[in-house]
Amino acid sequence: MSDKSEKKKPLTRFGEFELLKAIAIMGLPAVHLMEESMEAGYASPGLLKFGTGIVGLCAFGPSVFMICMGFGIGGGKTSAKGIRSSGIQFLLIGLILNIVRWLIPGLIQMFVLHTPILTDINFCLQSDIYYFVGIFYIFYSFFKKKDVTPGRLILISMCMLTLNTVMTPWIQETVKNPVIKSLLGNIVYVDETSCFPLLSWAIFPSVGILLGHILKKATEEQREVYMRRLLDFSVVLFISFVVFLFDYHIDIVKTIISPVNDYITDLPNVFLLLSLALFLIGLTYYLCKKIGASPFMAFMLKISAFIIPFYLLQWIIIAWIFYIMPMLRMPEGCFTVPWYILSVAVVTLICIFVSTKHGMKIMKVLLKITTIKKKKGKKAKK
Repeated sequence: MSDKSEKKKPLTRFGEFELLKAIAIMGLPAVHLMEESMEAGYASPGLLKFGTGIVGLCAFGPSVFMICMGFGIGGGKTSAKGIRSSGIQFLLIGLILNIVRWLIPGLIQMFVLHTPILTDINFCLQSDIYYFVGIFYIFYSFFKKKDVTPGRLILISMCMLTLNTVMTPWIQETVKNPVIKSLLGNIVYVDETSCFPLLSWAIFPSVGILLGHILKKATEEQREVYMRRLLDFSVVLFISFVVFLFDYHIDIVKTIISPVNDYITDLPNVFLLLSLALFLIGLTYYLCKKIGASPFMAFMLKISAFIIPFYLLQWIIIAWIFYIMPMLRMPEGCFTVPWYILSVAVVTLICIFVSTKHGMKIMKVLLKITTIKKKKGKKAKK
């Protein structure tokens, strides 16, 4: 007879990373609805009071997600060629998303309201998270092929971050063409549309790769020791840096989001975001030891398995909402707090339902479209 007091085994060994990915992805409707309503001028004065805090998650959420993403490929058996192929697929998925969320509704709006389509075309080229993932995977595949260690990869990423700081002022003064700026924004920060440039964001998945390299080779006992050290390190780093900022009268909240804007990362921003993200990973590890076999964890793991369909769907719905609103002649400031809360709930529930029920079908279609088939070589002559 089994011991009833014996704890159930966790549903997955690295549940903390899967749980954090699911939480990050499920928070996107709240962030993107706020962000788009503010940019389109539909956010009411009451809603704007919450804007800065919610939109600030645009920096914190992706930093956690990108560390988890790096963990997924760190210490694994995936070849450099496989990682590069995945990178190309992510770039194509990002392009498909941009066509559906920006270009198609932009064309409809052009015929209805006679708006310039060039703006929407430019949206399709601007830096976004799937473009970043694709570019980073391709970038990392070359280092994977050369067997560059994760520690050295972090040093390279720090050099890239420094290069971004040096290049940004020069590019801002030199490059004026909006299309070129949009394309360059995928590599280096150009302006506020450069959401996730490679040079400034590569540090986060690089740290994730190091964690994957260490933790996937560790026993459960070793892993707990590492997580305890990770908690200690992240807390000390965060407190030390906050004291430094306070002493120099630097706004801590702006530094966490960024001293420049809501997206770009610089050195102080990286220190704070990394310390917060690492603390959250360590804390979630201990949480998963308690709830690792719970129905809630099973549900979150299901969401984590279909983050791509969830991400695509929530963006398409939200983008179309704010393309349709001007065509319906909706007045400025009409998007109030109750409408925002209702919209977040409805969009989130739709995305959960569709991604969990039909996520596999959506993924099969996406993979079929974005997989580049090799041409068969000519048969050798007899």
